[in-house]
Amino acid sequence: METISIGVTVVQYAGVMDEQNTYNFIKDTLKGLGYNVTENSYIHFGGTNYAISWTAKKLLDDYMAYRITLKLDYRGLAESTAIQGGKQVKIRTGELKVTIVADMLLDHLDKWTSGVSKFIRPVYDKMNQDVISQRKTAFENEVGDLKNTLQSHFGQ
Repeated sequence: METISIGVTVVQYAGVMDEQNTYNFIKDTLKGLGYNVTENSYIHFGGTNYAISWTAKKLLDDYMAYRITLKLDYRGLAESTAIQGGKQVKIRTGELKVTIVADMLLDHLDKWTSGVSKFIRPVYDKMNQDVISQRKTAFENEVGDLKNTLQSHFGQ
């Protein structure tokens, strides 16, 4: 498998938040874009700090796939109160940093690593350079749209 790095994008937010709503929003957004989302880890740092790591993968065909690795890093979460509709309600405040690492995968099934296929692959890649380039550009745009969607969710 060959990995082509698309880049790292970060979205940060500080203020009132609903952690479960944000978790579901990001996961549903990725699924809506056609990604299969897997939660890799949940690490509690003590107090109200924790991080969640996901891998989201979209298969384009037997040869190419998009992979997004996300880390949701929650810090300084605290309960507070606010007045809403003339009533006092509990709210949560804190900081969230969402790190998005995007990679395009070639030969993600490792079918082209042995035998005759190993020697044909460079020719195949060269013949399909336009397709690879177009899909890379499309993925860059998709990651940019994902960042904008997250920023909109946080009112940025």
